[in-house]
Amino acid sequence: MFSVLTPTYNRIKELPRVYDSLKAQTFRGFEWIIVDDGSTDGTLELVEQWQNQGLDFKIIYHLMPQNKGKSNAVNEGFMLCRLPYTIIADSDDTFSKNTLHDLNILWKSIESTRDAKSIGAIWTLVEDESGKLVGEAWPKNMWQVGFEERVLNRKRPIGGEKWHCWRTEVLKEFKMYVHPNSFISEAATWNKINSEYDFLCVNMVHRRYWYSETGMIHQKKSYKQIQKVIFYTSYYHLKEAPTKEIITTTHYRNIAFNFIRSSFFVKDSNIKLGTSKKTICLLIFLLLFFPRLLRKVI
Repeated sequence: MFSVLTPTYNRIKELPRVYDSLKAQTFRGFEWIIVDDGSTDGTLELVEQWQNQGLDFKIIYHLMPQNKGKSNAVNEGFMLCRLPYTIIADSDDTFSKNTLHDLNILWKSIESTRDAKSIGAIWTLVEDESGKLVGEAWPKNMWQVGFEERVLNRKRPIGGEKWHCWRTEVLKEFKMYVHPNSFISEAATWNKINSEYDFLCVNMVHRRYWYSETGMIHQKKSYKQIQKVIFYTSYYHLKEAPTKEIITTTHYRNIAFNFIRSSFFVKDSNIKLGTSKKTICLLIFLLLFFPRLLRKVI
């Protein structure tokens, strides 16, 4: 039923969290795919120990030939996923023992409906180490929603992290954006999928988020490194966005502002939006810059 995909790089201390969570699952119809992005910390030997323990679920280990970053590892992992639904479980995640049980029930309910194939993913909630909700709940439970309603028609984004279980065929169709110069935020891919498929948003907490200094989010970055991520992520958001939506929606206007601002710090001659779209982004930046500057001063 489920392919659980874990990209990892030198996370031998954190990886057992995922392993323990999978062993505790009340629903057993899953496989675990570990894509090792060139670890040098003994990850292979640890995984081999687990594989030799006579588990009732299969562990598939795939070693990347060289370290290429999380998004590349995830994309390679998609090709190894064989079961109908895929969960990306980061190497330092834990999740409740009923997670796969709940998702199995939800997917069965979806598949019995007339428009089942219109739903590409189930999104649930995330808590932190102390059990506190990260961000906010969905506006309504069992919310089947497209990109326009979830993002474009809102005055502000729905706060906090969310967790996802995807149709495997959808992830193979829409791979993660990758660029050799920078990490690209996953949101760029998720929003592209949501423009084609609905998400079923459920107010159930499944994933537990753990703070880690070596995790991608909390690694110390220079201001320029931060701007680089913003620059390339904004580009992929804007690249296929309709010009009308860039002008009329708060979501894309904010992205256009961030793209122009980050372009003062990051230069890449291969990143081109097109003259008219870039001009619109520049005008949006100029319109928003001074009001935002005044708010900071005041």
